[in-house]
Amino acid sequence: MRTIFKVPVSIMTLAVSLAAQGSSITAEGFGMTEDAAIEQAKRAAVEIGIGTVMSSESVVKNSVLFSDNIYAKANGFVKTFTVKDKFQGPDGLWTVTIDAVVTEILDEVLKDEMAVQTLLNAMNRPKMIFMIREENLIDNVSSDFAETQLIKMFYDKGFDVVDRQLVQALKGEADFTQALAGDVTAASKIASMLGADIIVIGTAKISSGGEIKAGNFSMTSGQADVNGKIVRADTGELLAIVPQARGKKPHISASTAGISAVNMAAEKLGTDIISQLIKKWSTQQANAINVFLVVQNVDFMSYMTIGNHLKSQSIPGIQSAFEKGFNDGVAEFQIMFEGKSQDLAMALMQNQAQGVTIQVTGLSGNRISAQVPQ
Repeated sequence: MRTIFKVPVSIMTLAVSLAAQGSSITAEGFGMTEDAAIEQAKRAAVEIGIGTVMSSESVVKNSVLFSDNIYAKANGFVKTFTVKDKFQGPDGLWTVTIDAVVTEILDEVLKDEMAVQTLLNAMNRPKMIFMIREENLIDNVSSDFAETQLIKMFYDKGFDVVDRQLVQALKGEADFTQALAGDVTAASKIASMLGADIIVIGTAKISSGGEIKAGNFSMTSGQADVNGKIVRADTGELLAIVPQARGKKPHISASTAGISAVNMAAEKLGTDIISQLIKKWSTQQANAINVFLVVQNVDFMSYMTIGNHLKSQSIPGIQSAFEKGFNDGVAEFQIMFEGKSQDLAMALMQNQAQGVTIQVTGLSGNRISAQVPQ
């Protein structure tokens, strides 16, 4: 078997400072597939790039002192990259060289449309659906202003959003009602039914704050409170949560005041959600992701054997692995993996535990389904 090791990479730094747009890094990566090699090269670029951007001692950012050993590479992100060279060896191992632009400043990513698209591509462009239960106490009617505002925000930012009419078509289903009430399991089922990877569920409340005197005129103060949580459909993992976003707007029309207030609150909620998602995903890109492996047709000895194999460091990219449960022939494992879930699925097929053969049968987001052939 070929021994895999890192070779020196060349580094070229452009405009190195905390206010810079980023550093240009040339890095190499290895993997059983071309995509896996690219992901490793991107992680190497981040690790090298952040060390380049920072001073050798310490830096001051937003009036807070960060030392090198605290300010980790997880804060880095590959804004853009191009493949400079690639080849596949006789043993099937890919080597890829990339030129990457790396930044350690999250705000740059949020403001850079190309950087956001790079990140969404790295996350396999997850599809999103929104389910916000809105209570309009001003007009006492059913409304969806917050949900509409959120959909527009995410769509404009480049996220893939499932058509709202497809979601509404499920209205009346038990899972739909439970999801609107905040049930994460039901929300995950709705998302899976519509082929979505992520669902945003929450509530919005529109109310009146009373009259406001403005000279000879009277205006109504519209108020709104919105909250939301973001869940992965395949694993039920909570990706982000915003417990409260508030909006307050005056207008001569009470209805218009309420609409303006809820739009303001929804915009605050959306901005917070996007910031949390980008921070979480860019951290995963630089470090590791949570992958859930579910294996059918397993006995207890096979369960232990697979667990020990996952922990043995014999599969490149696995940082850690945990046995999560064994019941009625079904084994579950949680794996921290440096790369994409499809890369791990490929590695599991090519690097089998001694005495136990695993056959991958399905892949959905960060969840891998497999079985031990009978």
